[in-house]
Amino acid sequence: MSSTWPPPSLEVNAKAIADECEFAEVSTIQRTLLAPVHMAALIYLGEQVHARHLWRRTSVEDRDELLNDWWEVAKLNIQGKDVSEALQKCSHHPSPLNTYASEIAAAPPTKKKEQTSMQLNQQIVSFLETKRWNA
Repeated sequence: MSSTWPPPSLEVNAKAIADECEFAEVSTIQRTLLAPVHMAALIYLGEQVHARHLWRRTSVEDRDELLNDWWEVAKLNIQGKDVSEALQKCSHHPSPLNTYASEIAAAPPTKKKEQTSMQLNQQIVSFLETKRWNA
């Protein structure tokens, strides 16, 4: 992975960025904007399940406004809803998060390789809501 942190773009290698974030999360490496960068990379990759797990394992005290905004994008994606308004809010984040928002908005559906079907997403959300998950 590049020595530049946070990476200026997700387009070059979002998978490597997500992997580096996971490594930093379990090691003593300190990275600025780690959780929001990680969430954005997972959204870009279409890794909605991993994005949900990132949200759930982040302590409430560590959920800042930036991460909350990115979680809103992931949550709407999971629910099969339009994410454009949520991404618009992320486009006002500091660089490079604002660049990530533009890249996610412009990514073709084929780029989001692991998106599950709308029906499966709705089943997941329905199940989680019965468990009192705050979706």
